[in-house]
Amino acid sequence: MLSLLLALSTAAVLTMGAWAPLFRHAWPRALALSGSVAWGVVLYRGGLPWLMRRLERRSLSQRRAWLGAVSLLALLLLVAAPIHVLMPAEPFALTLRATGERNPQSQGSEVWVLGLLDAHGTLLSPKGWRPEGNWERRNGDVWLSHLDQPALLHWEARTRGSLVLQLLTHDHSGIIEYTVKGRTERIDLYSPPGTDTRRDVVIPDPVALFRGDAALQNGLVLAAHALVLATLLLMAGLWLTGREARVSEPVSPRRAGLLAPIPSVVVAGVWLLAVYPGMLSPDSTSQWRDALSGHMDDAHPLFHTVSIRMLQKLWESPAVVALAQIAGLGALVGWGCASLARAGVSRGVIVLTSVLFAVAPVNATMAVTLWKDIPFSFCVLALSVLVFRSATDPTLRWGWQFWAGVIVLGAMAMLFRHNGLPAVVGTFLALGLLRRARYKAVALALVAAVVVTAGTRSLLSRTYTIKPFPKGMTLVGFLGAHVAAGTPLAPEERALLEELHPLDDKWNYRCFSNVYTIWDGRFDMAALIRHNDALLPLLIRLTRRDAGPVLSHVLCSSSVLWKLSQGGDLINGPPIWVEPDGRMGTIEPGEKKLRTTSLLPALREPLLRWTLRTLRPDLAWLLWRPALPFYLLLLACAVACIRHRTWRLAAVALPAVLHTAALAALIPSPDVRYQYPVFLVALMFVPAWLAGTRLEASPAAEAPPRSPSAPQEAPALRSAV
Repeated sequence: MLSLLLALSTAAVLTMGAWAPLFRHAWPRALALSGSVAWGVVLYRGGLPWLMRRLERRSLSQRRAWLGAVSLLALLLLVAAPIHVLMPAEPFALTLRATGERNPQSQGSEVWVLGLLDAHGTLLSPKGWRPEGNWERRNGDVWLSHLDQPALLHWEARTRGSLVLQLLTHDHSGIIEYTVKGRTERIDLYSPPGTDTRRDVVIPDPVALFRGDAALQNGLVLAAHALVLATLLLMAGLWLTGREARVSEPVSPRRAGLLAPIPSVVVAGVWLLAVYPGMLSPDSTSQWRDALSGHMDDAHPLFHTVSIRMLQKLWESPAVVALAQIAGLGALVGWGCASLARAGVSRGVIVLTSVLFAVAPVNATMAVTLWKDIPFSFCVLALSVLVFRSATDPTLRWGWQFWAGVIVLGAMAMLFRHNGLPAVVGTFLALGLLRRARYKAVALALVAAVVVTAGTRSLLSRTYTIKPFPKGMTLVGFLGAHVAAGTPLAPEERALLEELHPLDDKWNYRCFSNVYTIWDGRFDMAALIRHNDALLPLLIRLTRRDAGPVLSHVLCSSSVLWKLSQGGDLINGPPIWVEPDGRMGTIEPGEKKLRTTSLLPALREPLLRWTLRTLRPDLAWLLWRPALPFYLLLLACAVACIRHRTWRLAAVALPAVLHTAALAALIPSPDVRYQYPVFLVALMFVPAWLAGTRLEASPAAEAPPRSPSAPQEAPALRSAV
């Protein structure tokens, strides 16, 4: 009976859920149904009996724990990966109106319509568009209105659920109106020079979701997803944690450390030659100019800007920063793989780790981009490797070299990013949990790292001219949430908020990013500086009146960290700009002194186009969204801990977990770079943990010093493959 239920649930998952577009036609649907029946037979004959035998080996309390854990995890993953149920297609009409009006800051009234996506993120056919007035069709799928406005553009077709309208915003954009089911919304598309971007407008279909038959279908499909997902998680968890480990041939740490970085360095080097002198966003070019002039802006961590200034003494080109980052990436990959080899991880897993670092698009692009997040992420990975070595090597002594390394790396992490403290605290907390007898030394080392950080900042602030960063900038998104939600305002509060940004457009608020409010040309930065100290008390007062807007804002802004499915959500990857004429650039548009002069022009366009292709929703969830590596890190860590019957390895994930938790509260925009540390830590440890390693020693305290004649102890971890 259970096998039949799982077979039917699998068929529902394939034909009515996220995979439904692949099974729209008759023969794929028949293939899915026959495959589901075969899957049911396999489960009945082998899968479920195997599962029952595995569960029977455990006590009743352990079985309950397993079933409860996988059920909870399945429900959480359903929230993290929203399921788009395939509803019956219904007529849908959308009307766009290029009004001819514009923002006072705009240089034109252009309206660029890039396309329309369905609920799965698939681009709908452009044949559904019908222009009325002067609209030009560009590059086959793009519509432009810039003359003889107003002009109407209609789209009519049968569709299911919500749609996502994609528009282009730039400094020549005007105002557009769209009408659905008699309701009209107005959008100002102006974006200041150098901040051109795509704007995604979600157009919900409120009718189909709340009909009785639709609610029943939704419930059945979600239940099918939960059952299939929980079963797969249970089977995978029992198999991974129950595998018998075998000792593999030892791998030379020195050899692993020398060979493992080569693929990553080569790939990143090719990228640098293709996009020479590197990839620079508006933040990057601003910081590059600060480093050249010596007049610093505290919006960029001072230590990072000074580091760039020191590199400029060697070569006044952004390529020198990229070369330093490529060298740092190579060194960390080598050191991390050498640590894996020292722990007993097999040759195949180390090779896989090396290859994954090289082929992950996030690594090559980040290595050639001038961002403070890159050296910060390297520091977090280095700290995680130190924790891993402490967790797996009972012979590792915490001598002065170890303490010096931890303190310096911790200080650098806090100096490279303003929010570096949580990851550093996670590191020292992990070390304290691993060797509780040394908690006083760990606490003193944390204090030393903080003192070094404060002293370095003080020294640099006395050396250079610094423009202070208004801390109230981090509160703009929360205040915008209250403005957009209509939280009651006292007259003096309304006056203050009006001074910061006019309230007539609700602060141009977007829950996932504060960029639209701060850089829409109407935000008064001088007023922000004047009222900087008053913003936090104002936010507290508004939140005490109504906490709903803040909670909704945090849930939305942090979704890039926990939401697997992208759908129509915006995600900011590497700095690549596409001009309306199709040309692509990797340096901020409008930058006059820095120019891209590719040394491999034949590869530049294919690499950039391939990268943009991976940023589409159907691939971005796998290659760019930070949620997947974060969940894989947690799941692989749990598997390793259960296999070893110890939670020591969980300490390795603590820096990344605390960094993510702190970032979730204050993340300003959906930028991949903020979670680059999680990508690095996951790439380093997930393959080894999932492959299966066995902890042979559980050091409760630091090992005593070995005499020169003492034999070399066996590695603490042995691979299962």
